[in-house]
Amino acid sequence: MRLLLILACAVPGAAATVTQASLSASADEQKCTAGPASTGFDASARQVFLRFVAGDLRAQDRLAVDWLDPSGVEALSTPWGTLPAARALCFLTQLPVAGFDAESKPGHWTVRVQVNGAVVWSQRFELRPDPYAGRIRIRSVAQTRLGGGLTELVVEGNGFDTASIVHVAQYEPRGGWRYISSLQPVRAEARKLTAHGPDLAPGEYMVLVYNSIGQLSQPSRLLIASGTGYKLPFPAGEPWVLTQGPYGSFSHFNRSLHAYDIAPVRSRALIAMRGGVVRAFDLGLRQTPHLRIFGNYISIDHGNGEYSHYGHLESGTFLVKTGQRVEQGQPLASAGNSGYTIGPGGGHHVHVHVTRESSISAQSVPFRFEDLPDPRYRGTVISRNTQVPGSFAARPAREWEASVAVAETWTEVAAVPRGSRRLQMSLDWQDPRDDLDLEIVSPQGRRYGWYANAAGLAKTSDKSEQFELDNPESGSWRVVVMGMRGSGARVPFRLQVFR
Repeated sequence: MRLLLILACAVPGAAATVTQASLSASADEQKCTAGPASTGFDASARQVFLRFVAGDLRAQDRLAVDWLDPSGVEALSTPWGTLPAARALCFLTQLPVAGFDAESKPGHWTVRVQVNGAVVWSQRFELRPDPYAGRIRIRSVAQTRLGGGLTELVVEGNGFDTASIVHVAQYEPRGGWRYISSLQPVRAEARKLTAHGPDLAPGEYMVLVYNSIGQLSQPSRLLIASGTGYKLPFPAGEPWVLTQGPYGSFSHFNRSLHAYDIAPVRSRALIAMRGGVVRAFDLGLRQTPHLRIFGNYISIDHGNGEYSHYGHLESGTFLVKTGQRVEQGQPLASAGNSGYTIGPGGGHHVHVHVTRESSISAQSVPFRFEDLPDPRYRGTVISRNTQVPGSFAARPAREWEASVAVAETWTEVAAVPRGSRRLQMSLDWQDPRDDLDLEIVSPQGRRYGWYANAAGLAKTSDKSEQFELDNPESGSWRVVVMGMRGSGARVPFRLQVFR
């Protein structure tokens, strides 16, 4: 095969350079290394990786990788946004092939790297059509668990016959496709095959059909998701932005194939997607552009063989500790940018995925958010994960512990800096037979409370009141706690202010 290679070169306005660039069918995302270099790949390949080193990066340089199909149309673009200044950074990205659109477009492709809008490196490579792929084609695969360790696959498509065989395979980065089973259909029609086989654990599989005249279909993806019960990891009504989902070309491949990156719009409060027992790893880390790690993170054991993981958290904001049991919606920490966070989530965001082993570095498995109807969606998302009453997923900016008697008031001043996006207060006491009221007065004299403007004030239980206000006035806010009911003794309380 003839190869046209355009070597890295200096481009006016783009000071950065690209070196050590190569294409491969395998890669190690943790080490930022690629397998044997190649310029030709079968259309049944799981993906094509591009690995390169960008040098002489200036602060705010913008980098992007584009994949152009044989007709010259941009099939996939991966923009990293602005980058930190660095002498050299290693990048790894992918073009998904088998089971994706690229599979149906064999021919000569082009991949190029742009810095600040200028192409600094490009290379052509070939996607070869599968020599075994004939007129037989799979349109869809559906899976149903039958119980007793069995599963049913219903394969719909064209070119099937009564002697067709259904093959199930799974991709392993180091070993390629591993065939799990070959199933003789229990019912076979020209457009539909029904086969029974052993149950499949959560993961990504490929299904192929081989008919009696020697035709083999191209692979069709089959995702077996983990159990339900997961909700988005931030409080209900909060807008966050889903920046990268499963199969993401920035970093979601191999072990992180089925992960999500989600960035906050306002509050960075992070809550549990599902209940379980915590393992907390506040390692004191900040952003590590040269080290591809998850940074500070929390793992939760759900007790059913599944573990969820929350990466890139801000050090010093953890509200839970190892061994603690949490409920769905319970505050965990604040989203940060610790670890490797280059890309569209390079600011504060959280990386979440689910595994069947306890380590955050174990292979991720497909899972579904109950409040994200379409897992392919990218953009602003709203959670329905109700936050546990009486708690905030952030460290308090100010905290007091005091007491009041019935008909007595306690007052203090809380400073709100200019530009604060949210003001939150939590008043908590121990005995539900007691009752306290919270009143807040803004710097301009606007009063908030049960007997004034109740906006933002919510009595969440018989032992707590909370106040939340977006875009608060800057300056000194007066906070008043009033004793409303008690046994005769003073009522101890704790007041926390979050910004």
